[in-house]
Amino acid sequence: MVTIPSETVSQPLDNDVPPVDLDLGLGRSTIAEDVASRLITAIAVGTYSPGEQLPPERELAVRLSVSRATVRQALQQVAELGLIESRRGRGGGTFVTKRSWEEQAREPTRRTLQAELPRLRELFDLRGMVEGMIARAAAQRRTAADVTELESLLAQFTAASADMTTARALDRRLHAAICSAAGNSYLQGLSARLATLASLGFGALPYEPDFFRQALHEHEALVRAVVCGDAESAQRLAADHTMLTYRSMQASLTWSEQDPPDASRPG
Repeated sequence: MVTIPSETVSQPLDNDVPPVDLDLGLGRSTIAEDVASRLITAIAVGTYSPGEQLPPERELAVRLSVSRATVRQALQQVAELGLIESRRGRGGGTFVTKRSWEEQAREPTRRTLQAELPRLRELFDLRGMVEGMIARAAAQRRTAADVTELESLLAQFTAASADMTTARALDRRLHAAICSAAGNSYLQGLSARLATLASLGFGALPYEPDFFRQALHEHEALVRAVVCGDAESAQRLAADHTMLTYRSMQASLTWSEQDPPDASRPG
């Protein structure tokens, strides 16, 4: 989970984050094709929601350790599938469309997740340990101001059920507030770096509508434990909550492997 300023939706760049490995085992594909597959998968698993603006080319290039020309080629490939579109003028940029990835890009999603999930399983295990330490420290050290902030963010998250872009941003703010309550900047930095590595390199964790209700339930329990000073429960709940993202990605893989005519979205 990512530490970000409250008014910022995307995670700031971190020069200490290791480069993203774009070798997905996809055969003779070009780097641009690999980036396109990774972006398609990010859309499929909910890293970017319909209507959401993608980060600028420059930021994507830095995050993925590729050139802007490569990013531009990848964006063009994804746009040709109808999954993203460019808008000009004030407020312009590249935005995710409402077109279904299941119809247009099931195969690259399947290949990417099959390559990524074995590596991510161990990484999410580590994230669970780190987030558990953070939540435990937060429960032991939280101040009255921390409690007020956490309760406010939880209420805002609850009200965001119809907007996954807003829900994702509030999720990051909520976990950033828990990090802040823990009072250790090294843990905050480690949490942010692990989140980037766990997010296909895009710095924003997947957020599927099908998992919002479960995320809300887990957030309520986690905030309650931190607010009440129950350090043991906070550690356990935070570690378990970290795996929700991994389970969401597993569900997307299962869905991408189904035969399209007979598939029905898990929910």
